[in-house]
Amino acid sequence: MTGPDSSDSDASGGASGAAGSSATDTLTNRSAVALERVRTEPGPHVAAVAVAVALGLLASWLHWAGLLVGGALVGFTAPSLPRAVVGGLGFGAVALVVFALSLGDATLTVLEMTPVVYLVVASAFGLPVLGSLARGLE
Repeated sequence: MTGPDSSDSDASGGASGAAGSSATDTLTNRSAVALERVRTEPGPHVAAVAVAVALGLLASWLHWAGLLVGGALVGFTAPSLPRAVVGGLGFGAVALVVFALSLGDATLTVLEMTPVVYLVVASAFGLPVLGSLARGLE
């Protein structure tokens, strides 16, 4: 069937495909601009890091893999890979302090559990740093 109706449907299909593509490009550009703004402007950067730390701590409270997630979230807000690694270390320190505070009076008893404490401290710093290396994947 090669009537006038079939050519009109082909033209509209092509036009809507192009419109969908430009809408996706616009969305990609908007997110890239927003991410660049978060990484370069102090106000949005502080807010994004605070949200990333809060979400990372929540994820860490539920499962140890949350330390990876928190490090990645903090790393994605960093302007460069070295700063992402430092952010991962900072998130690990915050997570370790929150964990110690959550133990309450038992903190001193837990510190006496020498081999286990080494694993906890190494995990608290190592896993967020590993997660923050996701910044280098861009």
